[in-house]
Amino acid sequence: MSANLVAVFFVAGGLFAAGVLAAAWRRDVSSALAGIPLILAGAGVAFVGVARFAGAGTPHLFGQEFAVLLAVAATALLALGLGIAGREGTR
Repeated sequence: MSANLVAVFFVAGGLFAAGVLAAAWRRDVSSALAGIPLILAGAGVAFVGVARFAGAGTPHLFGQEFAVLLAVAATALLALGLGIAGREGTR
């Protein structure tokens, strides 16, 4: 059994929706920033899925390269959120 593009989009949509829910549910900024990496992970899964099922003439690494870029951005955003949370704790 192999995954098709619709299944990949369902997983990506679920990650994106969980990230939006986590970001909207939290009251303070540092906790709301925790949902943003889930949003970026959903976008990364979608890009990798589209690159995997793309036509024959396109390079398959484009989606994976973009997913790595999104993972780096999510890590930087997580570090920013941790810095803000640590700064709020000292006040």
